[in-house]
Amino acid sequence: MIQATFIRHKDNLESVELTGHAGSGEYGFDIVCAAVSTLSINLVNSLEALADCKADLAINEIDGGYMKINISHVTKKTDEKVQLLFESFLLGMTNLAENSQEFVSVQVITN
Repeated sequence: MIQATFIRHKDNLESVELTGHAGSGEYGFDIVCAAVSTLSINLVNSLEALADCKADLAINEIDGGYMKINISHVTKKTDEKVQLLFESFLLGMTNLAENSQEFVSVQVITN
């Protein structure tokens, strides 16, 4: 199962940590994994291209199953575009979790 843990601080999303594997299909044919990968890479690319926001990115490239996208250090983290993109990612992940409950879960931790 893929666990997405979002951190919200003072009404602003600051990071998301994605852990685990969906396991909904064979390697290379796991559509749930592909959906999570697409949504998360799109967030990173959109933050940079559309909001001029460079997120810290940590990935386990050897075993997979881990990605952390963090903007807590960024001065633009409260920027409307940055938050809209992050909220859009949360919405996409929440919808995916609702439709694939056995493969994806989402939680938001508010500090």
